[in-house]
Amino acid sequence: MKNLFANVCLLLASCAVGLVLCEASLSLFYPKYQDVATARFYSDARRIWARTPHQRDFRNHPDTGAPHFVYYNNLALRQHRNFSAADLAAATNIGVFGDSFTENIRMAVPYSFTEPLDYLLNRGQQRFNVLNFGVEGYGTGQSLLHYEHFRHVADLDHVLYVYYENDLRNIYRMDLFHLDAAGQLVRNEAIREPWWTPLIRRLHLFYLVLDVRQRWPSVLADFAETTAINEHLKRGWEERFRDERHHALLGASRSGRLDQDDLKNSLGIFRQLIRRWKHLAEHNGSTFSVVLLPDRPPQPFVAELLTAEGVEVIDLHACFGEEDPDHYARGWHGSPYSFNKDHHWNEAGNCMAAVCLYRVLEERTGRPKWSEEKLQDALFQYYAAFEGRDPTETKAEGRRSGPSEEASSTIREKYLTLEISSSLKDDLRQMVGQPDKRIIVSDFDVYLDRNQIIYVREECRPVHTQVRFFLHVIPVNERDIPEYRRQYGFANEDFLQQGLDIDGQCVVRKRLPAYPISRIRTGQFVKDAQGAYRTLWEGEFVMDPSAGEEKGGH
Repeated sequence: MKNLFANVCLLLASCAVGLVLCEASLSLFYPKYQDVATARFYSDARRIWARTPHQRDFRNHPDTGAPHFVYYNNLALRQHRNFSAADLAAATNIGVFGDSFTENIRMAVPYSFTEPLDYLLNRGQQRFNVLNFGVEGYGTGQSLLHYEHFRHVADLDHVLYVYYENDLRNIYRMDLFHLDAAGQLVRNEAIREPWWTPLIRRLHLFYLVLDVRQRWPSVLADFAETTAINEHLKRGWEERFRDERHHALLGASRSGRLDQDDLKNSLGIFRQLIRRWKHLAEHNGSTFSVVLLPDRPPQPFVAELLTAEGVEVIDLHACFGEEDPDHYARGWHGSPYSFNKDHHWNEAGNCMAAVCLYRVLEERTGRPKWSEEKLQDALFQYYAAFEGRDPTETKAEGRRSGPSEEASSTIREKYLTLEISSSLKDDLRQMVGQPDKRIIVSDFDVYLDRNQIIYVREECRPVHTQVRFFLHVIPVNERDIPEYRRQYGFANEDFLQQGLDIDGQCVVRKRLPAYPISRIRTGQFVKDAQGAYRTLWEGEFVMDPSAGEEKGGH
């Protein structure tokens, strides 16, 4: 019996080691599943998943492989600049909703069409903000819920929904809405995932298994049918990931393609979603338009439906066709407007979209009409401020003079605010978002974020600090204190000596516990020659448990 137990333990240990080695090998040598395995988002009962504010990541360009930053601002929008309530109140705001063609994480952010569009609109007296609400994988239903969820929705003056042909399929696959007997739109509750799914979807092996299942369904058919995994796969796992390239890999949340009945039902839901969105936008004082992407000729029944509902249609096919007469028939295949190794539009496609949308908004907002030469000159001034491809392809020698360094710097500072930081203090103010939440004013400044404590000391070159920080957390409920610390009345969270050196400043960060906090005591101490601890400075920050996350730090 003992030998059997030992053999079983040895077998389990061997399997565990083998799985770890396989996982490490996949992540290092076969990074096909890197994007979905490292995706960061949070589950949302209304939209299934949503972006998180102040998130930072990087991606690689599909064609060149060059890496670029992907930041999400204070509103969880993929734009490298923040929008305050005052910014929104003082400008005409244009909200652009859609999926991966809107979010544009495959290229550096200045080349996403929302940014040059914003630049063109602001070349006058009136102030504009173009806000990018795009989220990869979103269909019409999730985009509508995203609009409803936005807390500054009343500040949007113009709402553009960028429609792509897979949006009808997403209505079917996401299963967020249905029509009742009277044909009215009814909201289905989003599926809540079990606790173990966030763990398993971090594994490259998980996506390898799904890949095998997709390519050779008979191999795992019996396994899938007899496990809970299959049910969750069928009910929407793949739609919780950020990259549409993996939709085919992960399979549909509702199996099979749309037949005629499914298409008819999805089209009916689409009609009601558009009708509801138009009504809400107009109720909020906004115009509402649907933008048809120029991937291939638009589905005629969609265009007819939108027209019947009185929705303004902005057809990018027509605009792209004026510049490239063959584009309508060819779509993205061999197009100069799409990546070579990806079906999404590239920098030139985004530039063309910005021009097309500018012409529409130019007329809608009553701006003086620009000549084509003036428009192209403005675009050249914009793109010249950034390192990379000029989508206007107008850098021919002698055609135009480039902008001054001061003008280029001004453009970069606006559209790359979250990437450009003159000091760590500025970076902290953006990250923390509440610079008034400074806990201590001393030789070390201590900032409180919702999730972490951040210590900063200026002009601190050494990577290792000479003294230690301490953090005493006093919970609201004494039972949250570890048993061995209850006699002291606090949980002791000591920092390591090692700090992080950024811009010549030493930084130490510490994530707060999850339980409600009453007070935080923090400071520094050293050991004297006799080995006794001596406190250099100490301060206390009183939390407000009744304020929840705003002040509770949990």
